[in-house]
Amino acid sequence: MMRVRDGISRDLVRNANDPFFLASAEKRALLREASAAIRCYQALAAISGSMTNDPARNIAVQLSQFADDLDFRYADETKAIMIEAADTIRLLRLMLGIRQESV
Repeated sequence: MMRVRDGISRDLVRNANDPFFLASAEKRALLREASAAIRCYQALAAISGSMTNDPARNIAVQLSQFADDLDFRYADETKAIMIEAADTIRLLRLMLGIRQESV
């Protein structure tokens, strides 16, 4: 199982609030890292039957697809999906009893 880096939620929120904080390649990498973190947490949560298998509703899949199309997205769309990713990571950490990051 992968180790999720501390501070990923903070970095998502910081970048969402300051769209010029990171270059496109760095945003893409952050979205993919968030997707991988969410997949990791979802796999842990699946033990309790909490994971969705519907790719259209799975934020991890949406993040990966969004990262692929980042150059064709508006800043407000990028902000919204980064905030959603940070919220999802916080929720999954709470469900799994993992110490929360300070944002």
